[in-house]
Amino acid sequence: MKLIKNILFVSTAVLLLASCKKEEPVVLPDLDTYISKQSNLSTFNAALSKANLDEYKKGPGPFSWLAPTNDAFTAAGITADSLNKMSPGAVSYLLMYHILRSNDNPSRNVQTNEMISRFSVSRATQLDGALAFMGQKGSDFFVNGARIVSSNNFLSNGIVHIIDRVNTPPALRGNVQNLLERTGQHTLFIALLNRSSQWAQLTGGTFTVLAPTDAAMIAAGAPFNTLTGINGLSVADATRFSRFHMFSGARLFNNDFQDGLTPSTMQGPSRTIRVTNNGARLAGPSNTSPIEFGGNLRDALGTNGVVHSIAGVLRPAN
Repeated sequence: MKLIKNILFVSTAVLLLASCKKEEPVVLPDLDTYISKQSNLSTFNAALSKANLDEYKKGPGPFSWLAPTNDAFTAAGITADSLNKMSPGAVSYLLMYHILRSNDNPSRNVQTNEMISRFSVSRATQLDGALAFMGQKGSDFFVNGARIVSSNNFLSNGIVHIIDRVNTPPALRGNVQNLLERTGQHTLFIALLNRSSQWAQLTGGTFTVLAPTDAAMIAAGAPFNTLTGINGLSVADATRFSRFHMFSGARLFNNDFQDGLTPSTMQGPSRTIRVTNNGARLAGPSNTSPIEFGGNLRDALGTNGVVHSIAGVLRPAN
């Protein structure tokens, strides 16, 4: 009996000591420590070293970072060599567009649960309030159409979301006209916009433009395959086609094109396109086969809208 009492006494003492022992606090890394341990963020790490952002890296925060992967920087044409040639100010300008502002006071981390939305919603950044656009598609989350491949990585003074593309500040790209002119792939579509008197308005307002490449216009045949054919169109027909490739008052990114969506184009409230294949294909009422995105513009955000290159001509109802 005495042995049993001793065992009970010892067991009770152990339990009491265990209950009194404080849990060890979780020590979160700072930004430099976290980034240095991610092999796929070495270019981002080099950019951080180049930029003068200590107030964001080491300040009280919380700061919400978007960190593009090495592949994302490569796709954007940014290498370790090109970073070395950039001024610290230029690198800082780019990276500050990758720091999201909190909508709350006091500020808090911007987590992916704030990105749940049918369409992309605006969010201020640390770049003079320049807007980024957050949204969801299925179980994935996006900023300016860039997919978040690793989310909610907590820091001692904030949070990091790893993204699969570098987001270019809109001011560096200019307006929708600038986006289309610089590609060298949209000469015929620009001619169609001019023929229909739609081109001039693309310096202001807010638009999403689905822009057929020159190759797509040529493949569509007459009258879209030559400047002569386009200029021979009646203004009414040119307007019917050009406005069927445009949306007014909305910035639509790839995550906003979801199956079953039938967005109304600028041709009119009931003049819609069909979205299929998890948002990868589009079609008008008179298209015999769906149109895919193609060319060198996808989720190209300018100061007054978004441009996507497409590999075909969308055809409205006759």
